[in-house]
Amino acid sequence: TLALTDSLDALFDQIEPTLPAGVELNRDVVRQSHFIDRAVHNVTKVLGEAIIIVLLVLVLFLMNLRTTLITLTAIPISLAVGLLMMDALNLGLNVMTLGGLTVAIGVLVDDAIIDVENVFRRLKQNRAQPESEQRPFTEVIFDASNEIRPAMVFATVIIVMVFVPLLFLQGLEGRFFQPLALTYMISILASLAVALTVVPAMCRFLLKGRLGGKHGEQDGFLVRLLKRAYEPALRAAIRLRLWVLGAAGLVTAAALLLASTFGSSFLPSFNEGTFTVFLLAPPGTSIVESDRLATEVEKQLVEIEGVRSVSRRTGRAERDEHAEPVSNSEIEVTVDAGSDRFEVREDIDRILGSVPGITTMVGQPIEHRLSHVLSGTPAAIAINVFGENLTELRRVAKEIEGELQSLPGARDVNANREVMITSLPIRYRHAELAAAGLSPADAAEQVREAIYGEVVDTVNQGVRQYDLVVRLAPEERESIAQVRDLLLRGRGGATVRLSDVADIGPERSSNLITRENAQRKAVVSLNVAEGSNLGDLVAQVQERVDPIVQSAGMTVSYGGQFEAQQSASRTILVAGVAVALIMLMLLQISTGSMRAAVLVMLNMPLALIGGIAAIYLTEGGGPIANTLALVGIGGPYIPPVISIASLVGFITLFGIAVRNGILLINHYNHLMEAEGVPMGEAIVQGSMERLVPILMTAISAALGLVPLALAAGEPGSELLAPLAIVTLGGLLTSTFLNLIVVPAGYSLVFGHKLEPRQRSSRSFMTRIAGALRPAKATVNTKEN
Repeated sequence: TLALTDSLDALFDQIEPTLPAGVELNRDVVRQSHFIDRAVHNVTKVLGEAIIIVLLVLVLFLMNLRTTLITLTAIPISLAVGLLMMDALNLGLNVMTLGGLTVAIGVLVDDAIIDVENVFRRLKQNRAQPESEQRPFTEVIFDASNEIRPAMVFATVIIVMVFVPLLFLQGLEGRFFQPLALTYMISILASLAVALTVVPAMCRFLLKGRLGGKHGEQDGFLVRLLKRAYEPALRAAIRLRLWVLGAAGLVTAAALLLASTFGSSFLPSFNEGTFTVFLLAPPGTSIVESDRLATEVEKQLVEIEGVRSVSRRTGRAERDEHAEPVSNSEIEVTVDAGSDRFEVREDIDRILGSVPGITTMVGQPIEHRLSHVLSGTPAAIAINVFGENLTELRRVAKEIEGELQSLPGARDVNANREVMITSLPIRYRHAELAAAGLSPADAAEQVREAIYGEVVDTVNQGVRQYDLVVRLAPEERESIAQVRDLLLRGRGGATVRLSDVADIGPERSSNLITRENAQRKAVVSLNVAEGSNLGDLVAQVQERVDPIVQSAGMTVSYGGQFEAQQSASRTILVAGVAVALIMLMLLQISTGSMRAAVLVMLNMPLALIGGIAAIYLTEGGGPIANTLALVGIGGPYIPPVISIASLVGFITLFGIAVRNGILLINHYNHLMEAEGVPMGEAIVQGSMERLVPILMTAISAALGLVPLALAAGEPGSELLAPLAIVTLGGLLTSTFLNLIVVPAGYSLVFGHKLEPRQRSSRSFMTRIAGALRPAKATVNTKEN
């Protein structure tokens, strides 16, 4: 699109000087390059901000320049590999591929974080040993990397696998989300390759000498604070494991109950910067009258504050892909950058509501074309009523139109623009035709040539070619009488008038007969009003339309964005179930136990809690107003909306959440099998030792999405912001609950309890305050 736009601009630059005086060329009527440029700029900006946030998180946790440098190496290398693979797959740089990289930014460093943190911790433990007991430097790095490698590889493979359902999406949703999924998967696999090869090598060269801190063993301030706060909470969760698991189950059930009140949609609304206004005058309206109506509307639209330009097209050529009569006009209203598009939309609706006698619709250029591709209409929902009787079809369509116009949440309700017009049918009498030596086909061809003409040659004029058409002069084909007097020539040379071999007479007939699968149909289209959503509106439409159609003995189907949304949801669900079963098998191989694998899978419903809460807080009528509405106070409940983009966010979330459970349980197994730590203490020690990498990976992934979530509503972020909001909210809750619920669940499932600790005289707040003091120089090798 951008290359074509540049080529057209170069051509316009040559044409513009040759235009007559006073003629100006407006190049910005509809210019998709503006939307694309803004979208790519916004996503690129978000990408840079995400990298800075991840850098700050690493510095804050690691408090070591060398480990931070090693970890950050994963980002440019992974991005470079991802870009090379994108080029090989001909994906190109667009909003969705850049979005895939942006969503992945916080995750690209995860494998490197896990590897570097484990190597760094093992090196500090080795350095704290007496010199005679210290192992060789390279051997420690090798063993530390191998210790974490199985869990890291399995976790990354699972993160990649959860995106597989997106590869099965078809239609427009597939065109949107498949590039995002491929980019994400490629970059994540590249980060795994970096963590397995480059990171250990860099540790070998950069972690020589002092490791930082007094005697090399001191954690950073933030890590000390987190560990001292986490340990008593962890031990309490294990002692109260039944209560913890029960509470987690109740919160999950409450979140699912809340989600049942949500609405649904196909894709979020785009912010294209241009509105397309459709003016549909009654069929048969002359071009003079249609132009007058549209001009009056134009004059009012251009006066709206925030509108930069208004341009119009009345009718479309007969050979246009979307041929339109002169009674129909399309007006493109371009909005100034920075203006409130919702206020502009309200002003447009107000103006259109004051124009009598015409049907109107308002959309956006890309949005309008997407709806046309999905349903053949420029509206979000298309109701197709099938029957054989045209008169009855018209009656039912009009009845449905009247019923839906009073439906809250529906707008731009429009039955197919079918009216009765005067036509001139020609019905041949076969006996008379045969007597004149004519067949119906011969007669019809001669009538067509007389009225519409026949191409007899081609005229070349420079680089242009024109068809030379021969037909009757206009004054010879103006009236019905002249048509009746057309002379037809039979095969034997006999000449006969058309009226002698055919019945010709004007009659009233439909101007439009549509069919689908050889069945006649009537179409009623409508859009979704502000404050409503596609899923709820379609349910209400079905409640009103189905009885009308059934009483008339006809059938009905619902198409448009609703049909695409249902198809995409089914694909994600079916493919998601298959992937979940494969994930369960991989988890069993990784953890060595089906019970442990199921326990890791519990992170998925825990992740739902935060994702659902994030949608509730950011969508709909607002959390306060909606909460009051749910308990019967205040105004109506405006349901938050889950779109296909939100579902993709949950997919992203599930992979990252499961990874944290793998890290915990695999480390428990390592401590028990390789180091002989009793199970009860292995749960505590393993959780403490995995606290930092889990928090770092989760916080990096979450905060890396903050710029994208904050860019909601900006061009280019329409599809990515809902994804980021869901993932961000889910990571916050799943990470916290994972660190509490998984240890408690592991203790319960495998039948072990931690021995009660001797009560300390220090309170919990005293422990927190103790984190403010520097750690002692001695090292507890069991925990560190």
